[in-house]
Amino acid sequence: MQPEFSLSFADSIALAALLIAVLSAVYSRGARLAAERANEISTRESLRPLRLQVFQAMFQFSHYCCTYNTLLHIGNVKGTRDLTDHIDTFKWEIEKHGHLGMPDIEELVRQFVNSAWKMQRLIDRIIGGQNNPHDAPYATAEENLDALIEWFAKEKSELKLHFEPYLSAT
Repeated sequence: MQPEFSLSFADSIALAALLIAVLSAVYSRGARLAAERANEISTRESLRPLRLQVFQAMFQFSHYCCTYNTLLHIGNVKGTRDLTDHIDTFKWEIEKHGHLGMPDIEELVRQFVNSAWKMQRLIDRIIGGQNNPHDAPYATAEENLDALIEWFAKEKSELKLHFEPYLSAT
């Protein structure tokens, strides 16, 4: 003989409560995931204007470094004082924004600053009559300087690609 399965009114209420609790847990998990996604979007969108300012600062700085040697030859700048002032201003502009969650851009900023200091040293060497390069693969300081200017030009043209993940809409 099989035992009878009888469901009392209290048992059916407990079963209904269990089903409601399971459904609640499922929906609350979905709501939590949606809230986390909304938080991520909100954070990214609040950082967007600051990231755009960093992009503009890097673009302008790379353009300045690309044209500095020409400005020096036509006499718009004297020596490397203007370049060192721009390097300091650029570093301050980037640092004032604080940490923006862009580690590869922070590394690129360090490369910009280091390359600009190399440029400054090379220009000072050339003005001082020395023609020894800063980097080994180059025969002269002029070749080394030209390579740095080309590097800044290449980075300037690829800057949008570097910032794409941080400024994209999705």
